[in-house]
Amino acid sequence: MFAKPIRKAGKAAARGMTLIEIMVVLVILGLIAGAIGYNVFNQLKEAQIRTATLDLKSIANGVDLYHVETGQWPDSVGALVPKYIKDLHKDPWGSEYSYVRTGEGYDVYSYGPDKAQGGGDDITVHGGDSATGSSTAGK
Repeated sequence: MFAKPIRKAGKAAARGMTLIEIMVVLVILGLIAGAIGYNVFNQLKEAQIRTATLDLKSIANGVDLYHVETGQWPDSVGALVPKYIKDLHKDPWGSEYSYVRTGEGYDVYSYGPDKAQGGGDDITVHGGDSATGSSTAGK
């Protein structure tokens, strides 16, 4: 009397994803994550360099203000806090900013990502009477 319903779905409909299909999906997701991570890391590196440059320019402005008010160059950047610069913190790589008087001017600098003098990644701001006011940032 009653006929059994016909199932068109056999073994193929009941199976899930195979191990190879899962591995292909994971490889694709890994490649996408790697590309995004690479771009984010480069942007972070550039942001750290820009932050250090802006901090150095702020310190240089404080040194110039100190010089205008006192007629002398400060002995250290510590003499600028809190009157000429709000606070003095470390560079983005965790090192102290450096200040050196040079003849009639001065240099404020950060050693950059390698935390060592030289190497092409130092960031320097020149200031004072004998300086041109230029800054250099090695990448």
